[in-house]
Amino acid sequence: MSQKTNPNTYRYGINKNWVSRWTASNGKELAKMSVEDRKIRNYLLKKYHDALIDKIEIERKTSLNSFDKSIKPEIFIFIRCVNVGIISVDQEKLNEAILFINKVVGREYSVKINPLVFLNQFWSARIIARKIADDIENRIPFRVAQKNMITQVMKSKILGIKTKLSGRLNGVDMARCEGYSEGLVPISTIRCDLDYALEEAHTVKGVIGVKVWLNRGQILDKGLDKQNYPTIKPTIEKRGEKGGHHE
Repeated sequence: MSQKTNPNTYRYGINKNWVSRWTASNGKELAKMSVEDRKIRNYLLKKYHDALIDKIEIERKTSLNSFDKSIKPEIFIFIRCVNVGIISVDQEKLNEAILFINKVVGREYSVKINPLVFLNQFWSARIIARKIADDIENRIPFRVAQKNMITQVMKSKILGIKTKLSGRLNGVDMARCEGYSEGLVPISTIRCDLDYALEEAHTVKGVIGVKVWLNRGQILDKGLDKQNYPTIKPTIEKRGEKGGHHE
């Protein structure tokens, strides 16, 4: 289990909520909806790049009775981002996004986009990975980009961070992997609130993959997380003491 690349896969349904919440009637419909969700996320992440989006959750609500045409199916899109005003203020840009989503999922769907506030940008692995990728695209040395971001993240009371870059780093002929880590990053601990993200930096020499792991503390309560990550206190159990912890 400790060798898993993506630690989110075995945390969904335990301490993480699913990012796509709907039910498909058969395998063909499942594949169709999965591709539609992928297109919607890629479009919104590109359109609202400056909003610092943590993640996009998609919910679909359809009628249980397929013969009842009076009930219009709905699709709810929750965008958790730092700069909510970029999405909510520009109504023209928002209408363009709704038209695109209708083209993807169909005109019969009623699209509702709800931007939600994400309090701390340094508690999101996706935002951190995207910033590192942007720095690399702006010709900042990859080692400097990683170290600067790790320094900023550790100041936000995070327990641990791990970064990994793979590709033709510095434009060399042979691709390689290189990364840094600081603090505690227990990938195999299920109760640990671990966040993971993968982003791409498109350079002249090729594509560089950016992976980030974040340790935001431990979830000691049962059930899914409360989605307000900065309120979760980072805790570590003291060795030799039952129930003891310190911040």
